[in-house]
Amino acid sequence: MGVTKTVTTLFTDVVGSTELMARLGPVEAEARRAWHFSNIRGALAVHRGTEVKTLGDGFMATFDSTADAVGCAVTMQRAVDRENEKRPEQSIGLRVGLSTGEVTVEEGDYFGIPVVTASRLCAAAEGGQILASEVVRMLLGEGGIHRLEPLAPIELKGLPGPTAVCRVDWDAEENFALRVALPQRRSSTSPKTCA
Repeated sequence: MGVTKTVTTLFTDVVGSTELMARLGPVEAEARRAWHFSNIRGALAVHRGTEVKTLGDGFMATFDSTADAVGCAVTMQRAVDRENEKRPEQSIGLRVGLSTGEVTVEEGDYFGIPVVTASRLCAAAEGGQILASEVVRMLLGEGGIHRLEPLAPIELKGLPGPTAVCRVDWDAEENFALRVALPQRRSSTSPKTCA
């Protein structure tokens, strides 16, 4: 019998990978896949994520900290963005879905509505996009360094009713320090963005 715990679940998927692999050929495609997996695992290590499993060219991971999960998703997007700049002919898009809640852990795998939600949000995202459930935004509060912009609720396959969703805004690293510094200069009466 499984145990329950509260975690933030993250799913990734590479957009256009099948077409890219067919174009590159088996040797170069394998090198590209190995590079991608290495970068994803590096981001997971830095942000204290636990790899649950790989799913084709995607990953499922869990985090004890919601802030770590969001930070990891941003780090992953930045890594892909940097590589795309170096190799535009091999450009890929990474989509990420995040959700937080109580799950069941059984034989190293995770089950429950938050897992399904994260998976469905990943599938609904576009390349370069991070979609998160409203619970993720609420847990981060307004003090985090990453902005979560509320979007219109969306229907997710297998889930009852529309799901409240946010987009995690992220910048290329060279612009990141400036973006973080700007909110510190706001007066207390300025309108606040979702954080």
